[in-house]
Amino acid sequence: MNPSSETLTVALEDIGGSSWWAGILTVLSSQYGSTQRRFVGQVDGETRYKSSAFPVPGSVGPVPPREEWAPGMTAALAELKRNLANDGWKESSHGTEPWSLTYERSTP
Repeated sequence: MNPSSETLTVALEDIGGSSWWAGILTVLSSQYGSTQRRFVGQVDGETRYKSSAFPVPGSVGPVPPREEWAPGMTAALAELKRNLANDGWKESSHGTEPWSLTYERSTP
């Protein structure tokens, strides 16, 4: 049997947007209108990995977060990368944003 491979993409997720109850909890627990985001690793649209959350000012809108005003972003991404490496994923491409990553892994 020839081994095949699977592809994983990293995405930035607004935790409040993942479900209605998460949205309510995010609003109730946020300070000064911040939102909680995290990085997720997805295979075929299914989330398999999640990083720790980090706050992002709510007034930022569609502007991608940066460590300077989204403290913890770099640590959360590093955490996700470590988890992927521990499970045998290898980075195969990198986009313009730090989290614009694609990984590959062989499957038996």
